[in-house]
Amino acid sequence: MEDYLKKEKIHDLLLNIKVSRNQTNKLVEKLEIDDQVIQTADYVSPIKWHLGHTSWFFEKFALAKYCKNYKKFSKGYDFIFNSYYETVSHFNLREKRGNLSRPSLSEVKRYRSYVDKNLDLLLDIHDVNLENLLNIALNHEQQHQELILMDIKHILYSNIDKPVFSKKKILDCHLKNKKNEFILDSTVETKYGYEGSQFSFDNERPSSNIRLTPFILTEFVTNGDWMEFIKDEGYSRPELWLSDGWKFINKNKINKPMYWIDNNYLFNLNGVENINMNSPVSHISFYEAMAFARYKNTRLPSEFELEHVLRTSKKSGNFLENKFFKEHSYNSEKFFDNFFGNLWVWSSSPYLPYKNYDSYKDSLSEYNGKFMCNQLVLKGGSFASPKSHIRASYRNFYYPEDRWQFSGLRLAKDIE
Repeated sequence: MEDYLKKEKIHDLLLNIKVSRNQTNKLVEKLEIDDQVIQTADYVSPIKWHLGHTSWFFEKFALAKYCKNYKKFSKGYDFIFNSYYETVSHFNLREKRGNLSRPSLSEVKRYRSYVDKNLDLLLDIHDVNLENLLNIALNHEQQHQELILMDIKHILYSNIDKPVFSKKKILDCHLKNKKNEFILDSTVETKYGYEGSQFSFDNERPSSNIRLTPFILTEFVTNGDWMEFIKDEGYSRPELWLSDGWKFINKNKINKPMYWIDNNYLFNLNGVENINMNSPVSHISFYEAMAFARYKNTRLPSEFELEHVLRTSKKSGNFLENKFFKEHSYNSEKFFDNFFGNLWVWSSSPYLPYKNYDSYKDSLSEYNGKFMCNQLVLKGGSFASPKSHIRASYRNFYYPEDRWQFSGLRLAKDIE
């Protein structure tokens, strides 16, 4: 009976994996071949590489490990589609992924189909670690769905005619005199980190207790708010900026959010649009978020404050399933009272291991733990995150200068 239940779990997991991988295919099905093979910045990967890498992950860590008679599609893929796993093999550097014309996109698609067909070989595997491994692989696939949208946005933006990825959807209008904010009016003892029997990444564990004092978490900072910051010469006032941030914006001549064409138009996955002043500002670095918080005499929330807000909120919001492919005002009929999704929210917390952190074993120990230095935690998910992928304890992380991810900000104010 126990073996039957385990097999049923693996069966259900494989079904979810196939659904998720099909969703990845659907995300890119309307792209031209040319859109999927170029690399427009060191931090952007070709879409073709994402399709191959996610397949390689299943092949390398599941099929090749657990299935004795499995035959690899190509030995060279350990070099081409390995992302950063030093313990697995040498790999093509991230900034050189666009240098390879082969394998072709059509061959990568054949590779995906080959891996998908062979996933059924795992149904007869009896290993206590397989379920967790498949959960990691499923969530890894979902992470790359968001990365694909991040990268295709940059790729399309790099074209002169700024082509459209998805047609615009019309939402309910902005609700006046209502705020999508959270108020903690008394000190609480609460938990952070994952507790439960469902899947979570190693960097979310173990759970622990923390004391939070009263604070207000504001609604998303809007494009209109940011326009005020620009007009008040926020990008030219060194007193607002961290030293590294001041160097960063001056070296890179940054004076507006990424994807703003000017003070009237911006680019998103719907193409070029007028800047909607009620929409949340996006593609903001941690440095810019910190400068804006100083400008408003506030601060950025800690990851623990953000997690508390998420823990006490319903899991709803603007996710990948909505297929809006852009951030929207949460002061609207559809999204009012939501705190998940839309844009990742910058926290003031460094990305570090929790007390008694226990990383994955073997090569997968490189999945999260090796990046716990010089990065900041973001919480909540974005419009490109699958809803099933996100939870209150989920910890995303980026370097303070990163701007191409779907990130925005909410501000925190202490209540005396």
